[in-house]
Amino acid sequence: MANKKPHNSVLLWNSYSEGYNFKRILIEIIAPIVITILTILLIFLSDIKVTNILLKVKEMNSQVADIIAIQIGFNITCLALLASFSRGTLHDSFSKVQEGEKESVLRQLLSTFTYCVFVQTGIIFLGIIYNTVVDDLMNIEYLKMVNKNIQLILSYTFFLFWLSFILHSFMVFLRNVSLIHKFILVVFKTK
Repeated sequence: MANKKPHNSVLLWNSYSEGYNFKRILIEIIAPIVITILTILLIFLSDIKVTNILLKVKEMNSQVADIIAIQIGFNITCLALLASFSRGTLHDSFSKVQEGEKESVLRQLLSTFTYCVFVQTGIIFLGIIYNTVVDDLMNIEYLKMVNKNIQLILSYTFFLFWLSFILHSFMVFLRNVSLIHKFILVVFKTK
């Protein structure tokens, strides 16, 4: 059997994570989790009910959907901008990068924008599904019989992952803004 090529999503993840360092892990992963944990502590101290936590997620989804849609448009525009540069211009833009690493750096640059589009599209899609079914979930009798502590733990765990995921996408977006800014400055500096 011939060697199978990795799936595009695996290639995308590998290119995206290739440049991970402590600063990126801190900003893109740890900071969103810490912010989410602080938010959960605030909610926990206010002695909120499970249904209110679920409704807060629904409200949050509605509020961030437009922002994320704009960010998706920005990332796609950046990809189009990068694709519009000639090969020579792109090559010159990475003049400080060693010859063998230029393709890798370009792949990382493109993959960070593509990764953000995929993640944020997933957030919008899953947010729409969640907002559609959350009211029905709260009316399922079986779920009402589950122990209140288990309900709370599950709700807070879901909230932790969901808000962290949204904040992660915002942090990646902010990094993308910085990357495209630097890239444009370098392109015009080399001309």
